[in-house]
Amino acid sequence: MNAMTLVRLNHQIMGRIAPQTTANKMAKFFLTPRTPPIKSWERDLESSFHRVTFGDDLSAAIWGNGDKKVLLMHGWESRATHMHSLVGPLLESGFQVVAIDAPMHGYSKGNKANLVAFSEAILAAQLAFGPFDAAVGHSLGGAALAHALTLGVRINCCVLISSPACILDVLQGFSQFVGLPKNAQTRFVKNIEQETGVPVEALEMGQILAHKKMKTLLIHAKDDQEISVTALKKICKAWPQAQAHITDDLGHRKIIRDDNIAERVQQFVQRHYLPN
Repeated sequence: MNAMTLVRLNHQIMGRIAPQTTANKMAKFFLTPRTPPIKSWERDLESSFHRVTFGDDLSAAIWGNGDKKVLLMHGWESRATHMHSLVGPLLESGFQVVAIDAPMHGYSKGNKANLVAFSEAILAAQLAFGPFDAAVGHSLGGAALAHALTLGVRINCCVLISSPACILDVLQGFSQFVGLPKNAQTRFVKNIEQETGVPVEALEMGQILAHKKMKTLLIHAKDDQEISVTALKKICKAWPQAQAHITDDLGHRKIIRDDNIAERVQQFVQRHYLPN
């Protein structure tokens, strides 16, 4: 019996004996990002951009000084520098690129990290550096970008890479992975809703994009083991006007380091950033 099997067995037992306590424990774990160590290439990259502080002790990396502006939003347990492969083609097209560190990520401070906190950071970035002509989000950052539209963020087009279709799917997937029984699962979801202040039913990305009639490019890999490619299909079902690109073998994280993906993002943004 391996370690993960033992963890699931423990959660199954404790989730029946003390469902609320177990749900509380899992919610705290779920909402506490780990901080991967900063690598040497990231330190070297610092010389290529200006790092600035904005909002409530948030950090941003800014490349270029063009009049057209693109915002980059990383995913969970990631940071602005991890989006750097997308920057070059955008700079070559005359865009200024602003990549932000979400709360409790990278160099940003904060005491909460969740989808709504990510979205509020995007809104703060708009106030500090915007308006933005376009925005690109990866994973949770893509979902946060969609939700940020409901908070008043104004952009002309967006790209969602490896984004979940709805947060309830993410929460249920996590609950099942760690072995929470049904009662504890329900309480876990309620805990997350209380933390974010937003019901999970309001966090359907396709519905948000459709309501906003947002010019959207969705990118996903068939072999994504963290967020299934079915998420892209679910978003497209809700918002058929979205463009979709599915790759074969770039997984969940390698996809934002791929030159072809960076070129595709640049082409979409260049073509669609102008207002109608």
